[in-house]
Amino acid sequence: MKTKLLMFAVLLITFFEVSAQKIYRTDDGHIEMMTLVDGKTIKAESHSLALYLDYNSKVVNGVLDLKTLVTDLPELNAIIQEGEAPAILRFTGTIPSVDFLSKRHDPINFNWLVDVLYQGETYKSQFKATITHIEQGINMSCLISATGQVLVSDTGLDSLMQGLDKTINVQFAQLVLKLE
Repeated sequence: MKTKLLMFAVLLITFFEVSAQKIYRTDDGHIEMMTLVDGKTIKAESHSLALYLDYNSKVVNGVLDLKTLVTDLPELNAIIQEGEAPAILRFTGTIPSVDFLSKRHDPINFNWLVDVLYQGETYKSQFKATITHIEQGINMSCLISATGQVLVSDTGLDSLMQGLDKTINVQFAQLVLKLE
């Protein structure tokens, strides 16, 4: 009986260890957005980017409530905070790499086609992305970083603020850990 219980415990622990590595999640990712307003560079950033990575399919899903963005312009902060409903921006894209978390690798550069969903409208954007291996002893980790542009006309933000440039530059970086 003790042998069966021991075997069951080993199988259960192994199952949970394997299962725990299928999804990576963070709710405090960092994102920056920059654009011009009347010719002046404006930066908005948030530390509330939620990212979900499925290790098996390599699909990354991101969610950001735009109300968490902070700028150094009080007028823009007021515009961002207006309205009662959250202003949710969602994106999804697939990382074209077979396995970037199991072994050391050179930086992986790729064009990342991302579907962006904002206010019920979906549009595509292409980001330049890099996956860089980070040495952390026996644990494997990688930094996923991406930069791209979003057309303001696609989002409807141009109707909220006069003098807004035609594009918003977006960049984010997130460290992804694979625990052994």
